[in-house]
Order: sequence, then structure tokens, then C-alpha cells
Amino acid sequence: MDWAISKGVALLFYLYAMRICIVYNAHPTGCSFYRLEMPNAYLGDNYTEFDYVCVDNIANVNDEDLKTVDIWLFNRLWCQGTLEQIRGVYKALTAFGAKVILDLDDYWVLESGHIMYRHYLSTKLDEQIREHIRLADHVTTTTEHLAQKIRVLNKNVTILPNEPYEAYQQYIPNPSEEPDPHLFKIGWFGGAQHQEDIALVEHSFSLLAHDKSLDGKYKIYLGGWNENPVYVDYERMLSCNGKNANYGRIQAADIYSYVGGYNFINATIAPLRDTKFNRLKSELKVVEAGWMGKAIIASETIPYTDILVHGHNGLVIPYGKKDAWYKAVRKFINEPDYARSLAVQLSKDVRERFDITKTAERRAELYRAIGRKL
Repeated sequence: MDWAISKGVALLFYLYAMRICIVYNAHPTGCSFYRLEMPNAYLGDNYTEFDYVCVDNIANVNDEDLKTVDIWLFNRLWCQGTLEQIRGVYKALTAFGAKVILDLDDYWVLESGHIMYRHYLSTKLDEQIREHIRLADHVTTTTEHLAQKIRVLNKNVTILPNEPYEAYQQYIPNPSEEPDPHLFKIGWFGGAQHQEDIALVEHSFSLLAHDKSLDGKYKIYLGGWNENPVYVDYERMLSCNGKNANYGRIQAADIYSYVGGYNFINATIAPLRDTKFNRLKSELKVVEAGWMGKAIIASETIPYTDILVHGHNGLVIPYGKKDAWYKAVRKFINEPDYARSLAVQLSKDVRERFDITKTAERRAELYRAIGRKL
């Protein structure tokens, strides 16, 4: 292609490609990775009609961006301040006809046990998030449960679930890292806001530690280990105060490699308190386990029960039954073929239901419907 033709193609692309700006932290969190980066990376790789630009701070947006961007994409609480200041930022971003899409993957009203509760309370962050929802032209979210809450403030809501994109290498299971077939390995992976959830299994894991018939048959892993005091507390609960010789750590990793930790285990646990906040979360832990071909034991609460059927594609533990976690883990340790059969079914269910190619088209349709400015 000669220079003149190439220049013409570039001009047509500039004139007709919809320009989308993703604003997220320079060190993206799991939320911004799953909700902004990964799904839009898929669109960028497979749809030529979208032209992406990324900025790591709203303060870095320049006049050229304001004039040329068609859609702004944000996740959760991307701009903090007084309500008047937030309105001013929206006014500036949309002054040249651009639209704003806000993504939310968690409820904005925290419970007292949440690690961020006091911060939200003192800074009135829940009020700020409500204002973001009201001001956005459209809101995307993970589940119908959370969408119902959002519609009270903004009727323009689209559900786009979390889905892995295998262009990111960590989502390709690595058989060379499969665990020792003679040692059943159970892991827990999660962030620093699950102390009350982990407490659900503390009693059962104490029973495991004292069950000498299981010694040498299994290993319990705390995924994402670091020296944060919260993880020290996780370790105390999962290792029976350090008394369980069958306990180990999987070191913390960044968001581009942490899912690889699943390669080293046979099954994962997902304890979750049955609360309003948790019922509005996504089913991400189940999706990750299924995608990586691992068995799962999870609490009998939404969102997990939207996918899991006890004895079909996982084991589901009724809320409040303290010994049930011990019995479920013990069953997996003693019957690894059974755990493997549940893992195979879960993988099939997850890969059929959480198909990024289908969701990508719904996302593209949303962008087209909002439309480029003229």
C-alpha cells in the first residue's frame, strides 16, 4: 500500500471509528481489569470500528480528548469530591457531545464488617457513587440483582458479566503445573475484605487439622499471601493457628498472573456470608474456578447459587452449618475422582454461559446505540 492510500485509510478510520476513552488507575485493580481493560481489549482486537485511548487519571485528560472522545468509560468511584465538583467534571466531559458509561460491580452501601466501611462513612462515598449513577448516560453491571438497585437511580442499565479472555495467558490452564496426583490441594483466593467470610470455615478447618487420618493426603493453600495483617488473620483461621502441617502459601501476584495460582490446586473454596452486600456481588470466583477446570465448594448464597447446583457442578454449603465445610473438603480429599467429575461439569457450564464473544457483541451494540457524536 503506497503512502497516499495509507493516509486515506487512516483518515477514514479517524472519521468513522468511534473513539472511546478508558479512564482507570495506572495500577489497575481487579475491578478495572475485569470490567474495563479485558473486555475492551477483546473489542479492540476484534472490532475495527472502535478506536481506544486510555488515561490513568482524569486529570490527564486534555482539550483534544474532550473534543474527539465519543464515549468515556469509568469503573465505580473514578472521581471523588463534593457532589457539585462531580457534576462539574461530568459537564466538562460531555460538553462536546460525548457520553459517559459508568460500570459498577459492587453495591455502594457497605456493611459494618467491611474493611472500607469507616472510610466510606467518613467521606460519604456512597453518596458520591449515587451521584455518579444518576449522572451517567448508561450504567453497566454484572448481575440482575445489582441492576435492580441501579435502576432506582438510572433506568439505563446493561448487564455484562465477567468473562475471561484467553489472550491473557493466565486464563489458559497449564497442565505442566498440575498438582501431585497423590496430594489433594485446596486453595482460597481473594482480597483483603473477607475476614468474616473466612471465619465461616475456621471451625471446619480446625477439624481438618486434628483429623490425623487425612495427614499427608492434602494441602491447604492461602492464595495471594502477603504480610498485610488481614492475610495474617486469614492464615490463622485456615491453618488452625499454625497447627496444621498440611498448610501452605501461594504468594501474591499481580492481576495479570494471579489466576495462574489455580494451576497448583485441585479445588477452591468460596465461603461467603449471606448478606445484602454479598448477594449483590458477582459470581467471579465460580467463573475463575470453572474456567481453570477446578472443583469448588461454595456457600449456599447468591450469586454462587445462580450457577452452582449441589452435587452437579460443585458442592454447596448451607449457611450456618459449621461442620459441613469439613465434611465437604474431607469428601474431596478421599474421593478425588468425584471432585474431578464436578470440576469437568463446572468447566463445561462456565464456558458455555460466560462466552466473551457473545457478550462482546452486546457491548458493541451498546456503544453503537449510544452513538458517536456528530
